[in-house]
Amino acid sequence: MFRFPYTLRSFIAVAAFLGACFTCVSVHAQTAPAGAPQLRVFDPSLIDKSIDPCDNFYRYSCNGWFKRNPLPPDQTSYGRYSELFELNRLNLRHILEQAAAVPAASDPPRSANEQKIGDEYASCMNTAAIDKLGIAPLQPELDRVAALKTTAQLPALLAHLHSIGVNAFFGIAPDSDFADSKSVIAFYIAGGLGLPERDYYTRTDAKSQEQRQQYLAHVRKIFALAGEPEARAASDAETVLAIETRLAKASLTVTEQRDPQNLNHPSDVAALSKELTHFPLADYAAAAHAPAEGKLNDTEPKFFAEFNALIGDTPIAQIRTYLRWQLLHAYAGTSLPESFEQETWNFYSHTLNGAEKQQERWKRCTSRVDNELGEALGQVYVAKYFPPADKLRALNMTLAIEQAMDKDIDDLDWMSAETKVRAKEKLHGVMNKIGYPDKWRDYSALEIVPGDALGNQMRASQFEFARQLAKIGKPVDKNEWGMTPPTVDAYYDPQQNNVNFPAGILQPPFFSGTEDDAANYGDMGSTVGHELTHGFDDEGRQFDKDGNLKNWWTKEDEEKFNARADCEVKQYDALEAVPGVHLNGKLTLGENLADLGGLWLAWLAWLDKAQTAHIDLTATMDGYTPDQRFWIAYAQQWCTQTRPEQLRTQAQTNPHAPDEYRANTVLEDLPEFAKSFSCKKPSSMVAEKPCRVW
Repeated sequence: MFRFPYTLRSFIAVAAFLGACFTCVSVHAQTAPAGAPQLRVFDPSLIDKSIDPCDNFYRYSCNGWFKRNPLPPDQTSYGRYSELFELNRLNLRHILEQAAAVPAASDPPRSANEQKIGDEYASCMNTAAIDKLGIAPLQPELDRVAALKTTAQLPALLAHLHSIGVNAFFGIAPDSDFADSKSVIAFYIAGGLGLPERDYYTRTDAKSQEQRQQYLAHVRKIFALAGEPEARAASDAETVLAIETRLAKASLTVTEQRDPQNLNHPSDVAALSKELTHFPLADYAAAAHAPAEGKLNDTEPKFFAEFNALIGDTPIAQIRTYLRWQLLHAYAGTSLPESFEQETWNFYSHTLNGAEKQQERWKRCTSRVDNELGEALGQVYVAKYFPPADKLRALNMTLAIEQAMDKDIDDLDWMSAETKVRAKEKLHGVMNKIGYPDKWRDYSALEIVPGDALGNQMRASQFEFARQLAKIGKPVDKNEWGMTPPTVDAYYDPQQNNVNFPAGILQPPFFSGTEDDAANYGDMGSTVGHELTHGFDDEGRQFDKDGNLKNWWTKEDEEKFNARADCEVKQYDALEAVPGVHLNGKLTLGENLADLGGLWLAWLAWLDKAQTAHIDLTATMDGYTPDQRFWIAYAQQWCTQTRPEQLRTQAQTNPHAPDEYRANTVLEDLPEFAKSFSCKKPSSMVAEKPCRVW
């Protein structure tokens, strides 16, 4: 995963909606709850020997898993990551239920963090109280929107709505200055859309037109649930779609957002204020407690110009309608009655992505607490499930992969000596963050009130909004994490030049202290390599060793890189997620480069490990050589069942290719894989013209 300032745009939308990759670690008994499956990194029982590995290695490696794991009705996709995510969520549930229990007189008192996570979980689980209160807890905010009479009042109102997690019009967030990664400035970010991304508003194919009509119906139903008569709800839904369509047309596409140059528009408060003639930015900044002067990044000037025009020519009643929708949309999850949550699930999970059943309440509430109080919950989680020895093992594997990359840079025949020096400087500057933060976040200023689900969501949003904006104008905190410790994922931050591997992912089926190095390097090692390669993909390579957006490449090397990367663009453009919907090779380029480069680095590190440890590469275990176990472990991490609706959405919005291609297409480009399984042209698993950058 590649973390980048513009992903804050997605973060703002997701946060508003929800209120909301490896050396070996040991397996702990408490990691797998009673009755849970015992997960393995390399699992020979999942292999389907009726499939020729040279024909479809993904199916060869995963068919056994598919047979055991039908797609659950409450999931839009389900794979090995889902398996671990669900096991982690069971562990978190256990923690939260213990924290939510009122201690007996003889019990030790709950810590401050235990009180907060326990009371928030209990409040979320109390559906009877939430349903009884109805929409009343949100009424003061609805009244606040209804009181908007002139656009002069909009900046203060919008600042307040942003502070409580409402994704209306745009967002503001802190991030490192592109020109000076040590300094934090304000990023003004395009937002305000209810559909997944801008092209949902502009595509003219029949399916997209149908989805827009379904979105209209969804907005209408939410308005009706909030008490509007049907005729007015229908009219208001049309207003929302018209405003959002206008914003969408002025927004960058998901592909355009991937290029940092498209988002680098340094400005300052005074200059942007002059451009926003219908929106007094100083009033917004004052109300949001953001800097009233100084440098900022206007990430999408075209969007903000259209926002300004929209405010100037749109009747105030229509602006109120749009804001009312965004407010209801932000709180229609676990804080409002079941009818709101069910309707929201029906559109976003069922209609758009094919889910057949709503997830159990405890799952949604567990995810909510992780979102709102992630480090308070995470501190308890790592104390129970992630001992220091496992953190050390993970660090040692990361260092081994970095050493492999150092050697790989030396061996590149297309890169000049001058650029290699700069590449190694960047590699040697990478900061490794394993498991959890060195310093835990302080939640003492956040008030969690028992029984107040909506109020808790609002206060949690305000706490995080204030915490984020307080960073602006200060030096970057390089030790801060962008993921919570239980998260089953990993990321690279180009402006901090660091790799981040949360405790949640450092366990089977990706990582195990009881399995051999071949499996661990093929699986978790490829994830470590993946994140490192992000520092040198089409986006990450534009940042220097200090995280500044600065070109450190010779012109000739840059041209050679782009030519090699274009091979992967064309390769993935040719793939179909579902019939008639091709992947977008430019959208997925960064992740594809990281998948291929990461696996290659893991292979190099494994060969070095095997040589150092004098491993017999001809000996078999479970019928497979170490090299074969390496490749199978890699492929088995991607075993995933996915609904066609989700595949369509993924192809149109997600920078990651579907998991089958993350296995097969990557392996097709590696002759070393073909050698291990004696695959030869014209086998499907041998590319006619292999792509390779790193």
